[in-house]
Amino acid sequence: MSHEFQRAYAALAQWVDTALDQGWLTETDRKSLHKIERATADDLFVTANARPLVIGLFGGTGVGKSSLLNRLAGESIAEVGVERPTSREVTLYLHESHALASLPKEFPVSKTRIAHHRDDSKRDVVWIDMPDFDSTETANRKLVFAWLPYMDWVIYVVSPERYRDDAGWQIVRQRGHRHRWLFVMNHWDVGTEEQVEEFVADLKHAGFDVPRVLTSSCIGDTGLDEFDRIEQTIREAIDSHGLAELKRIGMWARLRDLEQLRATLKTRFGDDKTWRRFVHAHRVHAQQILTKLRDSMRWPIETIANRFRDRERGWFGTGRSVAPDGIELPDLRSPLWSAQSQHYVDDIVSQAVIDTEVHGIATGVVQRSIQSSLAAADDTMIGAATRGLEQALSNPGTPAMRTLRALARWSMYLLPLAATAWTAYNVVSRYQRALVGGGDFLGGDFAIHSLLLIFFAWLAPFAIYRLLKPSLRASARRGLISGIDEAIGMLSDRLEQAYDRSNATIWLPRVY
Repeated sequence: MSHEFQRAYAALAQWVDTALDQGWLTETDRKSLHKIERATADDLFVTANARPLVIGLFGGTGVGKSSLLNRLAGESIAEVGVERPTSREVTLYLHESHALASLPKEFPVSKTRIAHHRDDSKRDVVWIDMPDFDSTETANRKLVFAWLPYMDWVIYVVSPERYRDDAGWQIVRQRGHRHRWLFVMNHWDVGTEEQVEEFVADLKHAGFDVPRVLTSSCIGDTGLDEFDRIEQTIREAIDSHGLAELKRIGMWARLRDLEQLRATLKTRFGDDKTWRRFVHAHRVHAQQILTKLRDSMRWPIETIANRFRDRERGWFGTGRSVAPDGIELPDLRSPLWSAQSQHYVDDIVSQAVIDTEVHGIATGVVQRSIQSSLAAADDTMIGAATRGLEQALSNPGTPAMRTLRALARWSMYLLPLAATAWTAYNVVSRYQRALVGGGDFLGGDFAIHSLLLIFFAWLAPFAIYRLLKPSLRASARRGLISGIDEAIGMLSDRLEQAYDRSNATIWLPRVY
């Protein structure tokens, strides 16, 4: 694995772990990172800097991969035949000076055959003959996919009868950008130019701009094929581009995989526009659910308020006082908070999951943040309702009603005193005038009317005072409604804080 790719992979892996811990990503996302191809041809050798070019022969059953390898090697390396060993195993043909590293565990020793040579002219190339990808044995297909990441160059060997195999085309399309490719139509002694042209057209359709298709004959050097150009093409690639350039193709393919995964995972956070759309959508949905929660409290409010009906004093003052000190409040949890109330709160969390999925934002952090903000919704509701009830009972009635009632209460004293003072004044003044012969003494009619005046001066404000007496039931209802509205507002504020917390993203490293 190249140092550049290794650093990029490690940085992204660390970021994924952090995002997973915070709840932005899931284990599935981490598995997606682990699925990114990390193996390279460097891993096959003890000394990666001085390693040879690794070329794999890839093709279906009966196309002549072993014959082509024997011809390239100049000796019989792979046995030819339907039941040849390499149809079920991998054959490596390399110079004896190259020391192989320990093969990965997915490469069973029993499935790997290593053949050394001493030809210095072939020192800088390692040939790998892979099993037939279209074998009925699934183990062979798995072995092909396990070895492909270790190839610098892949030679796709076909035959005139089998150059459109679906299984082969799937692999070519999947890995076209990961290797340098050379296409060889073997068995050219039975092939035609039209078949090569069709094969080239198919390769262009598969995404290869200028596919190189050469021909080879499985019966030896007939002079009619292009085997010498196959060897020349490989030699020119090594001489003109060098191994480093060929290695870079695989590295960039792996870096692109990292960048594509990075871009995919980045969408889980949502951009500012997407996040605003999500917040707006969930805010609307949450307010609709909170409205339903508030409406569901109407019947419990009336039930609680009716408990205070018997505590109200009668017309002439019998019974308990309007707002007695130390009044015993009922337990509000049971009537106010029910399973249905909790269901509404859970609906807000469930709606957050739906809204995040609709807007393509990771669900975990948002769900956890909103669920945490609403975890004590029942205590918030009961606490606010209790405070509202206490305040309403300690100051019953509306402010205007309390003001008018205070005026009536003072009038109960002031108006009778004023009437009494007026009566006393008339009694004294008429008595003085009568003593000097200026008039008659007051009689019984004056006394009766004076008493009636004083009585009605007290009775009128007293009646108003009693009529303005606040109802404990109405006060309790008003206090409970006020407390519940306060609780709904508090829950709305907590949701806004949850949105802010959820939108705090973590730094995402660049790949290249």
